[in-house]
Amino acid sequence: MPKGNSKAYLNSPFTDNTEVDINGNALMIQHCLDVFNMKEPDLSNPDETKRAIDQYFKSCIEKGLRPGNLGLYTALGLNRREALNLLQGRIKKNVNPISLAHIKRACKVLSLYRESLGSQGKLNPATLIFWQKNYDGLEDVQHIDVTANAQENANLTPDEIAGKIDTDIPVDVIETS
Repeated sequence: MPKGNSKAYLNSPFTDNTEVDINGNALMIQHCLDVFNMKEPDLSNPDETKRAIDQYFKSCIEKGLRPGNLGLYTALGLNRREALNLLQGRIKKNVNPISLAHIKRACKVLSLYRESLGSQGKLNPATLIFWQKNYDGLEDVQHIDVTANAQENANLTPDEIAGKIDTDIPVDVIETS
């Protein structure tokens, strides 16, 4: 007997709590099949590259599905690693600079799409942040500048400075009863 809750998605903040019905599943599989059957573009040809991008987005529109980076990369004949290398300038394939510009612009459009979904309340904020970190360059980083204050500590001995450390660094304390 399988372990776990097959309805666990119902409590997930990352889903819309809707099971994929047989028709929805068939629609997504048909979309995947359409992308699979697309003619893989010659990335050295900007017209073929643009055609593949347009065809991918039009397939999403026709089926009412959300476009994504992985689908775009697949339509271009790339996997995620190849696409990232290409976008970061570590080109492994014969790619025309105009084709590269088309690909970068398509990725920017996908970023705009995700942001639009989030700003219109059509996407869970946690999902939006995850996607923005993975595809759009969003970073969750705190920058802390530490500078020495030579004037304040000029007359202290090393032992006195070490003694101040214990009182100067805030420490979270959890009190237990």
